[in-house]
Amino acid sequence: MRLSGLLFVISLLQAPPPDQPVTKPAAPTPPPAESTPSAEGWTARFDRLWPLREDPKALEEARNLAKTAQSKNPTDYDANRRLASVMVWEADGLPDGDEKAAVGKQAWETAEKAVEAKPKGVEGQYYAGAGLGLYSEGVGVLTALRQGLEGKFRGYSLAALRINRDFLDGAPLVLWGRYFFKLPWPKRDVGQSVKVLTNCLVKHPANLRAKLYLAEALLSDDQKAEARKQIEQIAAAPPGADPSEDHRIKNRAAQWAKEHQKDLM
Repeated sequence: MRLSGLLFVISLLQAPPPDQPVTKPAAPTPPPAESTPSAEGWTARFDRLWPLREDPKALEEARNLAKTAQSKNPTDYDANRRLASVMVWEADGLPDGDEKAAVGKQAWETAEKAVEAKPKGVEGQYYAGAGLGLYSEGVGVLTALRQGLEGKFRGYSLAALRINRDFLDGAPLVLWGRYFFKLPWPKRDVGQSVKVLTNCLVKHPANLRAKLYLAEALLSDDQKAEARKQIEQIAAAPPGADPSEDHRIKNRAAQWAKEHQKDLM
């Protein structure tokens, strides 16, 4: 691919500058909390807000709903797994460091309460693994390994895969594939990461996070053309069922492609 072609792909992925209107389809605005019909339970309200969580107001309301429910019943499965999902989203948006580690640990520990309440619930197992993974990124994977957390991460991740590997459009498979990529040498296995993520996309071709992680693994394996293909597909992807997730990954893919322009040539 010529440099001009790669730059065009990057431009498609990049979000518009702050002084220009966002070109993505506008997400529906959640109705004010006070106008919500009383018959709507908090879980239904949370689930309506979840796709809009890129909006800080929607995310804050979702968090408050789950925290209020958890305060009333600290062992409630729905409250803990939904609160953990909010924390995972927040930690995923932070740079590596102490804050990411702290929020990731909160997510992991909150999801553990869900696992205790319902061991066969995929949500609790998945968010416990995701939170632990984000904590590990925050403190550094080597530090997490020295803390003996690999077995715990594998336990949660494999449990989620056994229960429902198709949860959240293949999220447990994405988590598992990323695990092999993020491990330090000599544990790192880029080939296995490529294999798991490629298999995930067979059944879940619209999972943009899987495409981005696969692009990273492919480039690491010197498969430049295949890595570029994943980035092009992210750029061309239409709006999906989770606009907040898709917008985050499109922006992240744009930044990654920009940083690796020469490597992708």
